[in-house]
Amino acid sequence: MVILAAVGEERNPTKIIETGHELATAFDEELQVLHVLPEEKAEDHFESIREIDEFSDYSFSIEVDRAEDIAEQFIEGALGKTPSGTVTGIGRVGDPTQEILEAIDSLEPRYVVLGGKSRSPTGKALFGSVTQSVILNADRPVVTVMEE
Repeated sequence: MVILAAVGEERNPTKIIETGHELATAFDEELQVLHVLPEEKAEDHFESIREIDEFSDYSFSIEVDRAEDIAEQFIEGALGKTPSGTVTGIGRVGDPTQEILEAIDSLEPRYVVLGGKSRSPTGKALFGSVTQSVILNADRPVVTVMEE
């Protein structure tokens, strides 16, 4: 089994990755860090390249590689250099909720680690739409790392 930590660019991924790493260490599992590049961002990037070079042989797979590179950068920023094989980055392009749920289905992780944000002044923990959708639809335990 694996521990799956899903990180995005909107929130600080460090605590999410650190929590995933603690779980992976405790259960002697591999940590896989997933970064989903929303499809509209990938399309915007693709269009900006086409404006520069309309004959570019740029493919959508480059955006997947870019998302994986971002995941790897987040890992290095959170954990520094880690032994290869124990922590890996995964990149996907698409709807973040759907891609996270598909990763859960394919990887069957022991735990899923996500970020959440406290949004109300009374201190109630209300999750963002991606976090809430994953919690409601995942068939695995979901650990949320809350931000202020």
